[in-house]
Amino acid sequence: MTVLGIDSEFNAALPLLDRTAALRHSAEIVHRVLGADLAAGANRIAEDDTMKVVAVVGGRTEELNGLVVGPQEGLGGQAAVLRRTAAVEDYCLSRAITHDFDQPVRAEGLRAVMAAPIVRAHRLYGLLYAARRVPVPWTDRDRTDLLGLARQTAVAMEVADSAHEMAEVAVFSERQRLAIALHDSVGATLFSLRVALTSAKASSELGPTLELLTDALALTERATSELRAQTLSLHQSPEDKALAVALQGDCRDFAERAGVAAELVVLGDLPLLDVARTDVLRRTAREALLNVEKHAAAHSVVVSLYRAQDGVGMAVADDGTAGDITLEDERGLGLQVMAERVERVGGWLSCAGNDEGGGTVRVWVPAARAFRPVAP
Repeated sequence: MTVLGIDSEFNAALPLLDRTAALRHSAEIVHRVLGADLAAGANRIAEDDTMKVVAVVGGRTEELNGLVVGPQEGLGGQAAVLRRTAAVEDYCLSRAITHDFDQPVRAEGLRAVMAAPIVRAHRLYGLLYAARRVPVPWTDRDRTDLLGLARQTAVAMEVADSAHEMAEVAVFSERQRLAIALHDSVGATLFSLRVALTSAKASSELGPTLELLTDALALTERATSELRAQTLSLHQSPEDKALAVALQGDCRDFAERAGVAAELVVLGDLPLLDVARTDVLRRTAREALLNVEKHAAAHSVVVSLYRAQDGVGMAVADDGTAGDITLEDERGLGLQVMAERVERVGGWLSCAGNDEGGGTVRVWVPAARAFRPVAP
């Protein structure tokens, strides 16, 4: 089948929004369209490139399902570490790989095996396998087709990760909104009730009424303490979600204030940042949004967060008419201050006009012990 045909087959994977489902769909294409006797997809489960087989199509046994493949182990471990397609004509007889998995391979009767890394933007998501039960050499076309499908699978897995991340961010953002609402409504009511009970207790004579007031005041204080603890818990976000949740709140506040649609997009999971770099990204986003409000005459703005070169990248893009404002522009004092702040934590900042109008501010800050990449 042509690459166009494979693209058409693959398009159904994008709306799945699930890593395992995307791997299974791709394995089905390898089995059905590329003509492999067996196809499998493996998910990266650890930072050291350890993989786990989660989808097998065309199998005769269950021995490959759930198989954990460590770095350099077997054909897949080799492909994962080298970030390139690896293939053998006869798996169990090959001297080019380790033989940690000969037993399940023999149980399936597999001979020729090929593995392609699922990679996008230098990030490894998993592996895609194709196997035959006869020792037939793999052609260059076979390698090209499998690698092309692996790259497409990486897109689907990235989309799935982003959807999962955004769903989690939305949950914690809503928790924060609820915490603030409870604090402002129920918390304020309890405070007023406590003040009223305290005043009544102070002016009451000794007797049964005083005892009732004392009990009511104690219950009110207990309820206030419980509400304070619960709202604090609701308002806190996990360390790896705190930046995205804060930025989503900033986008919401900006949209309400400026009347400009603002959206946060998180592209997959992000590496952890220290407090200083997290604070710099949030300050930069706020300043960039303020510039959009003052200068851009935009209808919409998108704030994007993504993993990039051992750190976190952020882009704030609008569809306005402010033109190409550079760091040296006299209107750009805020941008200069942002750039200096970003540089102090080892990152860089750039800004440029978009081809279709509007402008984009891009920022990168390193995660712990990351090397600094060159600014675009």
